[in-house]
Amino acid sequence: MKNKKAENAITAVLAAAVLVTGGMSLHSYLSEQRAKNEYDAIRQEVVAEPAAGETQEEIAEKNYPELQIDFAELIRTNPDFRGWLYFPALDISYPVVQGEDNDYYLKHSFEGESVNAGCIFMDCGASADWSDRNTFVFGHNMRDESMFGAFKNLLKGTASCEENPYFYIYTEDKVYIYEIFSYYETKSTSDRFATFTSDASYDDYVQWATEHSLYASDADLSDRGNIVSLSTCYGSSGTKRRALIHGVLTETAAY
Repeated sequence: MKNKKAENAITAVLAAAVLVTGGMSLHSYLSEQRAKNEYDAIRQEVVAEPAAGETQEEIAEKNYPELQIDFAELIRTNPDFRGWLYFPALDISYPVVQGEDNDYYLKHSFEGESVNAGCIFMDCGASADWSDRNTFVFGHNMRDESMFGAFKNLLKGTASCEENPYFYIYTEDKVYIYEIFSYYETKSTSDRFATFTSDASYDDYVQWATEHSLYASDADLSDRGNIVSLSTCYGSSGTKRRALIHGVLTETAAY
C-alpha cells in the first residue's frame, strides 16, 4: 500500500510539472503571437513597403527602396521611436526605439505591451540621430524568426546577403544606407561591444571584424564611415553567445 501511495505521489508531482511546463510554453506562445499581431498591424497601418512595380533599376537610381512611412503616427504612438529598420535580405522591417535603459524594451513592445518578443532598440547611451561611430541595435532571437531571429540563418549559411548586402534606417528626413561588411558569433562580454575613441581603434575594430567574418565583403571602409552593429542572442536560452552584423554607412539620402 505504501508503494502504491508513493507511486501516486510521484505521478501527481510529474503531472503537476507537466502542467506547469505546458502553461509556461502556452504563455510564451501567446506572448509571441501578441507581438507578431502588433507588429503586423503597425506595418500595415504606417508603412507601405516597396511597391511591386518598383524595378531594381529604380531602386538603384536612388540607392534605397521606397518606403512610405507615417512617422507622425509612429512618434505619436511612441516618442521613443528613433527610426525604421529595413533589412531586405532577411525580411526584417521594424520600428527602432531607444529607452532610458537597455532593459525595458527587452520585454515591452512598441506600443508598451508586456511581451517576450520585446522591441528592436538602440543602445540607451547612443546618439539618437545615428551619428555615433558605432551604434548598437538589439533585438531578440525569436524562434519564429521574427525580430532578429533570422540572424541565425546567416550564421548557419542557410541565408545570404550577397545579392543585397544592405540594410536601411529611415528617419523623418533621411535614409541611412549601410553596407554589410561582417557578421560572426561572439560573446556578450567581448570587446566587440565597444565604442571608438580614435581612428586607430576604429581601424583595429573593423580589421578584426573583417578577418573573423563569415562573409567576404567588398565594402570600402577607408573613409571610416559610421557603423551600425545589429546584435542578438545566439544559441540556447541563457547563453552568453551573440550574433553580430556590422554595416558601414555608405550614403545618407534626403527623404
